[in-house]
Amino acid sequence: MSVFFLVAAYFLFLSLSNVAWLRLSAGRIRWRFSGLVSVLIPCRNEAGNIGRCLESLLHQSYSGYEILVLDDRSTDGTWEVIQGFAERHPDRITALRGRALPAAGWFGKPHAMQQLAVQARGEYLMFTDADTEHGPDSIAWAVGNLERRRVDCLSGYVRQHIGSFGEMLIVPVTYIMSALFLPLWLIPFSRTPALSFAIGQLIVFRRRAFTAIGGYASVAQRISDDIFVAREVKRAGFRMAFIDLRRHVSCRMYEGYHAAFQGITKNIYDFFRRRPLFFAAAASTLVLFVVLPLLLLPLQLATGDPGARSTAAGVLLLLAAWALTLYDRGLPWWAPLLYPLQFVHILYMAWRGFGLVSSGRGIVWKGREVR
Repeated sequence: MSVFFLVAAYFLFLSLSNVAWLRLSAGRIRWRFSGLVSVLIPCRNEAGNIGRCLESLLHQSYSGYEILVLDDRSTDGTWEVIQGFAERHPDRITALRGRALPAAGWFGKPHAMQQLAVQARGEYLMFTDADTEHGPDSIAWAVGNLERRRVDCLSGYVRQHIGSFGEMLIVPVTYIMSALFLPLWLIPFSRTPALSFAIGQLIVFRRRAFTAIGGYASVAQRISDDIFVAREVKRAGFRMAFIDLRRHVSCRMYEGYHAAFQGITKNIYDFFRRRPLFFAAAASTLVLFVVLPLLLLPLQLATGDPGARSTAAGVLLLLAAWALTLYDRGLPWWAPLLYPLQFVHILYMAWRGFGLVSSGRGIVWKGREVR
């Protein structure tokens, strides 16, 4: 039995256990809570999205909430859209104009979210992205789960809308953590910061935990602020959970291949820019246990190598793990069949990001260069 087969079997077990956890976490809850929820939305050049987001948030089953929206110095019509909503709904929506970035020490999104938190009045801080849309129970569901699970920070997978073939080649890589690396079900029970995960499309904090870690100042120079703020929560001794949010929140993360490529690359760039050894380990894992077997199998079959059967079984197990993960996330049946192209894209984006780090160059996102 080959090492590849054993690793592929582990990937399948991890995917099965994570799918089971996500399905269980999506069940109905009857948890009552009280207290003001501050819904906080940073916006930069989101004129085409923020209207849908705000409209969806105006119709919530939970009534004790405020919405604060900050225009992070947009160059399109974002401010006009936000201001219009605030004028029509002054009892619910507050429009804020963001301050200029300090000369050093902050990246754009953490700076915007910290400004929002300073203005928020709520006991619970619910950050969400401007390109999300919310069902009527999104606030009640998210904060109710925070209370039910007795955690201090909560995030989860929302439903991803994928609008093009190019996006299908890249956006599914956002599920690689739960398919190959991270047991989501272990997050609430472990104090280890590495066993944490969050996605910025929706993150809820208890204010006391958010204040204790220094808010987004603790991740001021992080592009992947969501992942690293979750680790700060754990590092400070608080608890968190990662659950299934797709029945209540949806999002089209990127519009088109180029935006998806740039968006995922910037996160990989940030994740590896201070971890060259971790980059090498992760890239080697993908090459050895995902890409290489696909290249090796035809050669083994052609030469009659007796190891071909074990390699083929491992490839099928890996495909099953990936298919199970993507099917559970609501992607079409044919999406997992693209996994050779999807994983090649992951490697290419990873090497491109590593090249930017090694050369000292930054990466541009929404008109700003970060290094």
